[in-house]
Amino acid sequence: MNTRDLAYFAALTKVKNFSQVAHQFGVTQPTITMALKRLEAHFGIQLIDRDQSHGQVTVTPAGVVLASHVRVITAELAAAEAELARARSGKIRFGLPPIIGNFYFPTLAPRLMQAGLIDQLDTVEAGSQNLLADLRAGHLDGALLGSTGPLNAPALTVQPLRQVPFTIVVAPDHPLAAQTHVSFADLQDEPFVTLAEGFVHTKAFDWFTHTAGIQPSVVYRTQDVGLLKHMVQAKVGIALLAEMAVQPADHLHTLTLDDPGQPTFDIALVTSKTLQQTPAFTQLLTILTPPSAD
Repeated sequence: MNTRDLAYFAALTKVKNFSQVAHQFGVTQPTITMALKRLEAHFGIQLIDRDQSHGQVTVTPAGVVLASHVRVITAELAAAEAELARARSGKIRFGLPPIIGNFYFPTLAPRLMQAGLIDQLDTVEAGSQNLLADLRAGHLDGALLGSTGPLNAPALTVQPLRQVPFTIVVAPDHPLAAQTHVSFADLQDEPFVTLAEGFVHTKAFDWFTHTAGIQPSVVYRTQDVGLLKHMVQAKVGIALLAEMAVQPADHLHTLTLDDPGQPTFDIALVTSKTLQQTPAFTQLLTILTPPSAD
């Protein structure tokens, strides 16, 4: 079976027009017609009902079934092509969310340098949710991802690495800086600066607001963790951050959250189950994965 025929068929089920599909792929209309005939002959069933008198194209029930499988097949083929292209280049395309990339990954950098792997890493920085989508699409070889609690990704290999609590961050001269603990419900009237959508912190913030039954004002959203901390220093608002993201040099005050059952910021090493690992990638996984306690 020709995978090109499947691509033509998938497009035909969407636009329902032979000439438009032919134009999309830069081929003649008979090419699309012959591709459809080959598929129908292969499966022994009509996939497209073409009304010549009215120029209408209808996808048959069998065609709908095939189209759903074709979407999966084409996605897997695209992922395979991307993985093989990276294997040829020798580069490891690796995802790092900003907080993990800035405050956790650097602790591993000396060992990566010693192993000669730093130059082979092609890092991609984005929120964990966006990087997870890239992993599923085959655009990445692996990633260090954050999640609220253990990450559930059945199609991927997930190796838990570390759990970090969330904390409230305020300026050192903020009235809350006199405290060491706080309940999220007590922050109803506090303006917040938060990380943008696509970050695990957004889910954690939603959990705290929902559980506490409050909806504090969010005055600013950003994808830049450094900018967020500067906004806290300037007392534009307070913030919810993973504890590891706050360093002594930031000159910020952190408060422990007293809310029971609260989520943690979990770090996991995530890779594709189908990835053909190169020696360099295997070495990278060995460095990133802590030795078993057994």
